Amino acid sequence: MAFLQLNNLNVGYFNSNKSNIIQKDINLSAEKGELIALIGTNGCGKSTLLRSISCLQPVISGEVLLDGHDVLRMKPKKRATQISVVLTSIESVASFTVKELISIGRDPFTGWLGKLSVEDDEIIHKAIEVTHLQGFENRNIHQLSDGERQRVFIARAMAQDTPLMLLDEPTSHLDLPNRINTLLLLQKLAHQTSKTILISTHELETAMQVADKIWLMKKNAGVSVGTPEDLILTGKINTAFDSNNSGNDYIFDEMSGGFSINQQKSEVIDVEVNGGNELIRKWTIQALRKNGYNIVDNALIEILPDVETRSWQIRMGNKSTTVRSIEELIIDLKKHTHLK
Repeated sequence: MAFLQLNNLNVGYFNSNKSNIIQKDINLSAEKGELIALIGTNGCGKSTLLRSISCLQPVISGEVLLDGHDVLRMKPKKRATQISVVLTSIESVASFTVKELISIGRDPFTGWLGKLSVEDDEIIHKAIEVTHLQGFENRNIHQLSDGERQRVFIARAMAQDTPLMLLDEPTSHLDLPNRINTLLLLQKLAHQTSKTILISTHELETAMQVADKIWLMKKNAGVSVGTPEDLILTGKINTAFDSNNSGNDYIFDEMSGGFSINQQKSEVIDVEVNGGNELIRKWTIQALRKNGYNIVDNALIEILPDVETRSWQIRMGNKSTTVRSIEELIIDLKKHTHLK
């Protein structure tokens, strides 16, 4: 049996004694040492599933087993030694210092006096260190930015040191470097300590590079499971996000593993791009498409990037001009093609 097992699980909400099921008949499993990313559009039930697994909201039906034990029947203190949770919203907390708040993660393991042992202190120190909060220990939690506070809540969950960690949008308040560092940290934590870590995230491109598996959720359409690579090759990721994209405002690029914006222009002009290396061609083509130019072969307008001189030659019939930046390239093209 897998370490985490969801059997015939129905999750959702109760309204006036009636159940509103968001995801039904969920049968999923996760092993020790796996980082699993929950991916899907808003409203598909990612947060609801995490809250149901952790018993923060009632399960409509089904069972949640952790190492063969029924999570739904565990006493709260026992459950707190098995599952730690970081929620999407910045929690409202009392006026704690950073270290005091992180130390709360050790509460399920301390005696009734709540005295921290040497081992507890070591665990707290490690959580502070890996979340880069050194020097913040004595700062009041209300003096921190949203991103800094989010790192404190992640550190508290790490200090709790449970075999299962559930994080709902853990990077939502972080800047780009901290988003990447947090996901890499969670990957390392799962692999090196054999924790099972589930995260819901909209950071699809980054999650695909660090997650062992993806639970790909569609509203009222179940959950697809697989490695990021398998879900790309089977077209399931494309299908999951295209269902709400009838206007074709974006496309999922299966080659790059990211989304590309499909600019809708009333007038499109064909251009051809030749030469240059892969890097300069990529960003030249992106800039051209963003501004309404269609990249084709044998177009009347030809763009020739030059890597050595970092310049772009524009050929239009017998005319040729050279520009020194992509900004100048777009300005010159618009001047001669009248494309706004």
